Amino acid sequence: MYGLEMENLTVDYGKFRLEATMKVRRGCITGLIGKNGSGKSTLIRAIMRQEDGATGKILYDGKPFAGNETEILGKIACVFDSPHFSTYLKPKRIARLFGTIYKNFDMDMYEKLMRKFDLPSDMRLNKFSYGMQKKYCIILALCQRPEILILDEPTSGVDPYDRGNVVELIQEFMMDESHTVLFSTHITEDLDKIADYIVMLRDGKVALDDEKDSICDTYRLVQCPSLTAEMEKGAVGVRKTMFGYTFLTKDRDISGEGVQVKAPTIEELFIHLSGNDGHGDPFSEF
Repeated sequence: MYGLEMENLTVDYGKFRLEATMKVRRGCITGLIGKNGSGKSTLIRAIMRQEDGATGKILYDGKPFAGNETEILGKIACVFDSPHFSTYLKPKRIARLFGTIYKNFDMDMYEKLMRKFDLPSDMRLNKFSYGMQKKYCIILALCQRPEILILDEPTSGVDPYDRGNVVELIQEFMMDESHTVLFSTHITEDLDKIADYIVMLRDGKVALDDEKDSICDTYRLVQCPSLTAEMEKGAVGVRKTMFGYTFLTKDRDISGEGVQVKAPTIEELFIHLSGNDGHGDPFSEF
């Protein structure tokens, strides 16, 4: 069962074009990764009907968005890369406004989370630090009691302690198996902890879409002092360092003097798959 399905979702800026066909699985956390400019934020804005020129089809539980926007968007909460409301207002005023817009808005939960993150209610939002604004937007999204939570860089600018709290909140949200999360981030450490699936965008296209554990199990990260012709045959995303070379490979039997092999993290996968230099096609089997 899929929470969201995008079929040929297209946004054309002329110099950049997003073309995405992908599925966000219900009951799972899907991590969305890619370089800056790969289309992550554009994809999220298109899903949330913030891109007027977007074409293609978006489905929620098999039902098309077109003609059902009010019903469907009422079940989705999104934290964009910056607040989509006036930051000149005070948090308590914003919360009251959200309470009139979203019928399921949970004011008790709101007060509890404001205390948890130690955020003031009587200070204008534009006086908050960037990280505080992020935390506040996450609180508002969760208090809408959505079925689908879409997050665009939600932990960017948030200190490590509170980032851990945010990750815990996402995990708590997912205790309801009918809930779904699409989570765009550059902090891939968070995805190592909680993601079930990984979608990678490259140049506006979906280059990778698979289970996180399956992707990590497919490759091994190799560090070696020198790159032999035999190694190079199966090497993906070769990078030269001051200590030698690192690359991904599907070869489980690779060995040699000074060769170190380990399972890659999401960050290591991202670095090598995004920066593939022509050594193999990392996406040929996905």
